[in-house]
Amino acid sequence: MSRAEKARKKRHKRRLGTIATVITCLLVVGVGGSYAFVQMHPKVTANEITMNDESTTSRKANIVVDPHASTKAKIEATLKANQFNGTAYIVKDNQVILNQGFGIANKTIGKMTDDKSLYIIGSMQKAVVATAIMQLQERGLLNVEDPINKYFPDFPNGKNIKIKNFLGHTSGINGRKKGNQPITSEQILRDIEAGGIYRQPGKWDYRDDNYAVMGRLIEVLTNQTLTNYLKQHIFTPARMTQTGIGDGFFTNPNEAVSYKLSNGTLIKNPYLQDNSQLFGAGNMYMPPKDIYLFDKALTSGKLISQASLTRMLQSGAGDYGFGFYDRNTFYISRGVIYNYETINSFSRDHKDAVILFSNIRSEKGNATLTKEIYGLLQ
Repeated sequence: MSRAEKARKKRHKRRLGTIATVITCLLVVGVGGSYAFVQMHPKVTANEITMNDESTTSRKANIVVDPHASTKAKIEATLKANQFNGTAYIVKDNQVILNQGFGIANKTIGKMTDDKSLYIIGSMQKAVVATAIMQLQERGLLNVEDPINKYFPDFPNGKNIKIKNFLGHTSGINGRKKGNQPITSEQILRDIEAGGIYRQPGKWDYRDDNYAVMGRLIEVLTNQTLTNYLKQHIFTPARMTQTGIGDGFFTNPNEAVSYKLSNGTLIKNPYLQDNSQLFGAGNMYMPPKDIYLFDKALTSGKLISQASLTRMLQSGAGDYGFGFYDRNTFYISRGVIYNYETINSFSRDHKDAVILFSNIRSEKGNATLTKEIYGLLQ
């Protein structure tokens, strides 16, 4: 072999080694850095974002929280460090200090989340429905101590199950199997009745159908659809102008699309049920600001009296009141559906609030992140 040929072979080996090194670095850095890249580059489409082969983000970004930074800066750094994807609305001493989007809203068009992004709130809706029930009690149309057979005579064990048992998830009902076809609230009630009970009321057992029964009760007593009642008596007085119920979410330009990870790639999460199947317990959508407006209207006496609010927040089985959990230093309602995770919480003195709406669930979970943020607000 000539000297020139040997030199060419040596150079070829060096090039192969360099390429191999670059590929290895990209594979190592790409998984952890792809999410951060989307955060920093609003126009990226994120069609090939890779993190891990699960439905949640789990890798913690290498971001240091400066202990000397402002409260807002600390919260922003904490959200980014935990790869939060969604919109955060944070209030301290009745002042909004953060109303900001983090991450992707729609990868197809390269749209990022912002303060106008809309999210399906899932079970967080139960606090709104519970408020409506307390309004009807104040109007004398019902009492939470009433047995349900007073209103639905055919309800199984109806003489022993009280309205408060549905509100507090202690009814003992079996519930129904949700389908994927359109359904009416009347049929939902019949299906729940047909499902029967599996024990006497009193023990904690969280079931969406408890609030489907409450939604139907509101309709029967007011001669309005649940949607119309909530619009008139809760959304309008609370100024929740961007809140809606049902399929309007999927045609709204501010929809934050739900994503999950499959084989390491971020893909659109499928919607498995017709929205009508989630009646009373999970088919509401809004931006985070609207649930804060709801909280302020609720706690200020605009929607219900102080006595009714105290009853709603009274901790029962499962540390649950009517629509809210009691977490000692704050109250919280939470929704998880189709990989959306929404958190609505406010401090016991009603001065601070941590509201986190995400369209890609994190492994850590927004509930744990909420506690961290309250620590930063102190």
